[in-house]
Amino acid sequence: MGVGWSRVSETDDLPPSVRKLFWVFVGTLFLYVTVYGACQAVRRRGGPWNLTYAMTSNGVPELKIEHPRLLGNQPVTVQFPGEKPERTDLPLIAVFSVPITNAMPFGPVIFVDNTQLPGTVTLNCFGHVVEMVPRTLFINMKEVGWVPGTNIVLLPASKPDPDRLKTQGQGWRGR
Repeated sequence: MGVGWSRVSETDDLPPSVRKLFWVFVGTLFLYVTVYGACQAVRRRGGPWNLTYAMTSNGVPELKIEHPRLLGNQPVTVQFPGEKPERTDLPLIAVFSVPITNAMPFGPVIFVDNTQLPGTVTLNCFGHVVEMVPRTLFINMKEVGWVPGTNIVLLPASKPDPDRLKTQGQGWRGR
């Protein structure tokens, strides 16, 4: 061995500052994992929105909104007669436990906030706005309310003005 090098044997103790630093690290790691797990449990406690995109036997597009805590066993159904979905791989089930911003079979997802489940989900379905908030349901920017087992029919003539859906000042202009 060279000069200045010493070998630590199994009988040598670590300095007290290194041992203290190790136990502080272990305690901090334990605290972080415990607090993170508790936060995730509280965040997920409400459960996600479950949406089923399907077609009725008559060929009418249908959106079933399900949430066990808010609606029990009876989903709220929204039908869109006179509309034709672009996708043909229906039924499709979307569970909003994490942000989903992909285009859905009936149109784009406008807004998702599921920081605290069930959160808020806003969809553009064939030009109709369907917004699910735990407190209430909004259809075309009008409060409808949650009534388990409700069947809502949205005709093409009842679509809101497309200019109302645009948000001013949020467009990216680039360089």
